[in-house]
Amino acid sequence: MTNTSFWKPPYQLFKHDKSLSKDEDLKDFYVPRDNSPVDSLISLLEMEDDPAKFLLAGHTGSGKTTELRRLQKQVNSDYAVIWVDTETALERYNIGYAEVVVLIGIRILETVYQSDWELQEKLLNDLLDSLKILVYQDEEANNTGLQLPEIIKKLGLILKQGLTRKITTTLNIRPQLSQIIERVNAIIEVAEKNIEQKLLVIVDGLDRHEQVTALEMFSSSLLTELNCHIIYSIPISLRYSPSFRQPMDRFQRCLDLTNPPVFQCDENLCPTSKPDEKGREILRSVINKRLERLGDSYKGLFNPDALELICEKSGGVMRDLVRLACNSCHAALNRKLAYINLEAAQEAVQELRKNSPIRDDHFPELDRIHRTGKLTSNTYSSPGEGEVNICDRLLQNKYILGYYKAGGNFWFDINPILIEDLQRWQASPSKQNLST
Repeated sequence: MTNTSFWKPPYQLFKHDKSLSKDEDLKDFYVPRDNSPVDSLISLLEMEDDPAKFLLAGHTGSGKTTELRRLQKQVNSDYAVIWVDTETALERYNIGYAEVVVLIGIRILETVYQSDWELQEKLLNDLLDSLKILVYQDEEANNTGLQLPEIIKKLGLILKQGLTRKITTTLNIRPQLSQIIERVNAIIEVAEKNIEQKLLVIVDGLDRHEQVTALEMFSSSLLTELNCHIIYSIPISLRYSPSFRQPMDRFQRCLDLTNPPVFQCDENLCPTSKPDEKGREILRSVINKRLERLGDSYKGLFNPDALELICEKSGGVMRDLVRLACNSCHAALNRKLAYINLEAAQEAVQELRKNSPIRDDHFPELDRIHRTGKLTSNTYSSPGEGEVNICDRLLQNKYILGYYKAGGNFWFDINPILIEDLQRWQASPSKQNLST
């Protein structure tokens, strides 16, 4: 069988844009890894009597949403968990701390109305009045008789457009945000007493924003002023940016979700070309666990060398691994194959490689990191952004990837999908002289 009906099930199974949010998928597909932050977060939450704020850092597609869903599932009986998905609720080009704070307030308000928390009507009305002010400041909202469903819907549209763009010309947003936080905190205090549980807010999706946007957002103290446990996901480039050292002090802990390594490092944390068998076995298990759902007819769908290639070239990034598997299915269909061979996997790798164009002036930094395993503070001048840290940008674009070695050490290497490009640059006559 080499037709669409055969290849469609695995192609659909390897959709890379879906996290493991369903209980069934978590049960069937999840593969444990050594550095999962879930156990640490559970124990840290248990140790905290006062509201604590945590950060979870990792590359886009590394599996942070899946880990946070696992956390939600494991603590649901001990905490009142409120999930806040900023990716779907907010527009990535109109987002800042104001939009995040208001969105959290809305989600808490919605949860209160949907739950039997026996709160005083005045507490809810006070928060609703604060939110209404934002709605009525919008030039398109002239009906002061809006009720809760309409208020929530209208606020959702305003947040998509951006509070700072839509509102601040007529309203000083900072005092209004402070009032919203004050009234949300009053609700949290009474709610936790009534339900005899702590609130835990999980804010997902903020890791998908540009470095400049994320830095500005998390530099605001307002994100830590809500009196409940909160976990924010952040970009890995922000985690290692020198500009974020002081703002990060406001959070109890920043936990890291690093990628399973596909190559080993030496005792000095320098990358080597020696395969990391333990890391690759995790990646092979991710593929094979999904194929198991399709039954025996799909067992051995990947030739061993094809599976090894996509595991290596994923760099351990889960989303890229799944994307490579999906693209391999399409390549095999086009080639009229009954299984995925090395050539089909190579085609999938080249397809993914097209999304990673490298600037010529990035090669010296990539070369240095590939030799040393360490980030640098080197910068380049950008007409629109000023001095930009090169490693921040390389981390943001997944040109370099972060790994963890037992003993508490982090190390970095070039994304394996770019190794051939680096080798061509190293062999070129125009290669720049590098200091060692």
